[in-house]
Amino acid sequence: MGPAKVKVDINYIAMKLNMAKSSVSKALNDRPGVSEATKEKVRKFTSKLNYTPDRFAQALKMKKSKLLGVVMHEMENGFFVDIVKSVTREAQKNGYQAVFACTEASAENEAAIIDDFISRYIEGLIIFPPCIGETSSSLKNLNVHENPFVIVDNYLPGIDAPFIGTDFEDGGYIATKYLLENGHKNIAAVLGQPKLVSTHERLSGYSKALKEAGISFKEQYVRYGSHTAESGQQNTENLLKAFPEITAIFSANPAISEGAAKATTALGRKIPDDISLVDFGGDRFTAVNQKTEIIGQTATRCLIRLINGDKIPERTIIKPEIIDRNSVREYKESL
Repeated sequence: MGPAKVKVDINYIAMKLNMAKSSVSKALNDRPGVSEATKEKVRKFTSKLNYTPDRFAQALKMKKSKLLGVVMHEMENGFFVDIVKSVTREAQKNGYQAVFACTEASAENEAAIIDDFISRYIEGLIIFPPCIGETSSSLKNLNVHENPFVIVDNYLPGIDAPFIGTDFEDGGYIATKYLLENGHKNIAAVLGQPKLVSTHERLSGYSKALKEAGISFKEQYVRYGSHTAESGQQNTENLLKAFPEITAIFSANPAISEGAAKATTALGRKIPDDISLVDFGGDRFTAVNQKTEIIGQTATRCLIRLINGDKIPERTIIKPEIIDRNSVREYKESL
């Protein structure tokens, strides 16, 4: 048998350098309390040994991992992909790494992920609640002071945590106003679930723009459903068949817009020649830009401030803007 393998850890390093373990720890983590000469001595010795500190063991001991957990209900569409990039960049700027998990809109999955992240000493959570389904008990029972977290995108009444999201009312307003400015008066709104706060806010903005233009709000021009292409297609088809005078559509999200486009084509009509379309948050049609870069950046900064014990606003609302992608045509009534 060969000689026993020596375990290279902080105890071994302290013994070989004749230092206190606390001094070695401070040197490895570049903390104050030891001289630069001592830090350099430890760095050179550990470099020869190819030693890397056990970050998980450090997290267990210090209950600090320099990790941020991001809990999302989906990660497929461009809105979430852009936010993932923004959160990752902002976390790294501040000395953190971000880890991501997808709940697939399951309360059970959400609960398991949150519990797992907390058990691994992840220092704070950025949580995107689903548009549908029940909120998990883990989220309802989270204490923002014990386990710092922020809610992003879908506001949840009754959850005691800072919220960062889009001004959905302003988004509905500027989308409808853009269509009105292009001569449209018969404008439909194809929305998501009626119970969602964001749905009511979009509808409020839509109604406000119509009122300002002196156009009556028509309940029959509004359709609710799920945030899916299938729902968007069915609702759009029903609207255009029932009300052929409709010349424009305000859509609540990219999936609904895809369905609306399919329905329009199936009925022998074209976007924008026959039907103008303004989307919310997508990258194919003229759309309300939710400013995902700023949302991700703001959520990450707010969470880090929470971790550090700072007080932050209860609600941070990001103002959207219109991006023109040529899916709106100027409408002129025939004489």
